[in-house]
Order: sequence, then structure tokens, then C-alpha cells
Amino acid sequence: MFWRIHGCYAQSVKRQIVYAVIVAAACQLAACRQADGPLPGATPSTPNELGDISRDLQNLASGDPSGPKDLSDDISHYAEGTNGGPAAATELSRRLGEALKGKTFKLAQAMPVAHTCWVTVAGRQLSEKQVDALQNEMKSGLMSLGANEQQAQNVADQVGVVQQAVTARHRRWYELL
Repeated sequence: MFWRIHGCYAQSVKRQIVYAVIVAAACQLAACRQADGPLPGATPSTPNELGDISRDLQNLASGDPSGPKDLSDDISHYAEGTNGGPAAATELSRRLGEALKGKTFKLAQAMPVAHTCWVTVAGRQLSEKQVDALQNEMKSGLMSLGANEQQAQNVADQVGVVQQAVTARHRRWYELL
């Protein structure tokens, strides 16, 4: 008699427990995303190096024939010791040259793009979310300097390639869930 009266209640409690377990499992899986990694550490020489990169970007825009090599030299040394990093950084320099050729801007306006270049090549532990943000920063920075959207996207795509080449952090099994 008791089960007849309270049977529905017991089923309801079991159902609530199952729902609670499902919600708890979903919360655990959602927490397994890739954590943001540290940005590259600035040294006392970093501001000077960013200034060099900014000047290189201006040289690219003015059509200086040594511009792509100068930029490549200034950013590819950050990629040394990686598998394919220097070549990817050189390609980034080439694409930047194509995107900026003929554009006119002040040195200070190039600083955000210079910083993005530096983080792109020097960052070793960046998450996918951070790389996406870098690509968006690069695209918007180039467009603010006068590059068209397609050229800016071409450079932004190379940011992802550079990061794949220089990263020392790969997704762990639990981050794939």
C-alpha cells in the first residue's frame, strides 16, 4: 500500500537525481576548455624591438626594397629553435609587405600591429582563443592602416600558421571534449 501511495514520489526523486548527475557532468566537461596561456614576457629591450618592427612596417609601406628582409630579420629571431617558425615568420613579413605597400601612416599607428607581430612570433603557450584574438587584432590593425579586408585577412591567416609553428603547447586529451 505504501508503494502505491509513494511510488510516484520515488520515481520523481530518481529522475531528479539523474538530471542532477547529467547537469554536473555537463558542467565538468564545459570546464575542460583550453586555458589561456601566458603572453611572452617583455624584457628591457622589448620597447626598442617593437620600435624597430614599427619602423620596418613603415619601410614596407613606403616600398623600401629591404623592408621585407628587415622585418623578417627582426621577427624571425623570436621563432628560432622551433619547427618551421622562421619560415612562417618570413612569410608573415612578405604578406605584411603586400598588405601595407603604398599605405601612409605614422609610426605610432603601426605600434599595435608591431605588438601583434611580436606576440604572434614570441608566444609559445597561447590558447586557441588567444590565437583567434591575435588574428582579429592583426586584421583590424592592418585595416586601420589602410589595408583592404582581403589583404588583412591573408595576413591574419598567416598569424595562425606562425602560431602553429612556434607553439610549445598542444591541446591535451581532456581539452578535446
